[in-house]
Amino acid sequence: MWIYTPYITVKGRRIYASAYGLKVFRFWVDKNEIRR
Repeated sequence: MWIYTPYITVKGRRIYASAYGLKVFRFWVDKNEIRR
């Protein structure tokens, strides 16, 4: 399923989509991976 988020956290640092001219980042996440 698609997950939309205004920022992502990488190694403790928040990277905001707005810094790249985007409203949100879009990720495809497999439901099976969330359960782990």
